[in-house]
Amino acid sequence: MHLCDLEKKEYLSCLKTSGHQSEKCRLFSKKYLECRMEKNLMAKQDMSELGFVRESNSDASGEKVSERIAN
Repeated sequence: MHLCDLEKKEYLSCLKTSGHQSEKCRLFSKKYLECRMEKNLMAKQDMSELGFVRESNSDASGEKVSERIAN
């Protein structure tokens, strides 16, 4: 088994089951990219630069608020 194979397979499986709607598989995509960075298979980069944002609980109106991840 290669490095990050499990994460890659989970992401690809999600894409297949979701009809290739990548937005439904963002968690798997993020986990895969984080694994690749941890194993030095790609350059380390801030997740916010890769399009990932963290949703905080909610603002005063009860709506979810997105903020950039400062990984």
